[in-house]
Amino acid sequence: MRLTRSVKMALAVATGLALTLAISPSTASAAVGTGSAAPAAGTSQATWHLSDYEQRVCLPAGQSNFTYFIAFVAGSWSSPLHVDMHGLPEGTDWGLPHPIAPGSNGDRYVGMAWVAMTLPPLDFGEYRAEMTLTDGVVTQSMPVLITIQEQWGCSPW
Repeated sequence: MRLTRSVKMALAVATGLALTLAISPSTASAAVGTGSAAPAAGTSQATWHLSDYEQRVCLPAGQSNFTYFIAFVAGSWSSPLHVDMHGLPEGTDWGLPHPIAPGSNGDRYVGMAWVAMTLPPLDFGEYRAEMTLTDGVVTQSMPVLITIQEQWGCSPW
C-alpha cells in the first residue's frame, strides 16, 4: 500500500506529538548529562540538557520516506543552541533548523528543534545516526535509529 505525501506528513506529525508526550521529565532526566562533553577549561558546566532518549522510526523499504527527529531540551541557556545531524544514510535530504534562541524551560523537557528529512529508498536494515546540540562550549548528543522494514511503524516488542 502506497501512502500519499499528505498521509505520510500526518503520520510524521502524529509520531512527533506522541514522542513529545512520551518523554516526561522523569524519563528524560535519567539521561541528564550522559551525552555531554567536558566543557573547555575555565568555563562552567552547561545548565541545559539534551535528552539522550533514543528516537527511532520504522519505515518501509524501497521507497523514499519523509520523517523527522526532535531535540528535547531542559534547562536554561544564554547562547543559541546549534543543531546538527551525523551519520544519516547517504542521499538523505535535510536542512539545518534555525538555532534555538537563548531561553529557559526549567526541568521540563520540551521539543525545541524539529529536524525534517527525506530519506532515499533504503535497503532493509538498521541505520544509526546522531543528533547533536552545542552552545559553542558543550556538545550533547541523542541517538537516532532508522529501521527499514516491510511496513510503517515500530513494534513495541
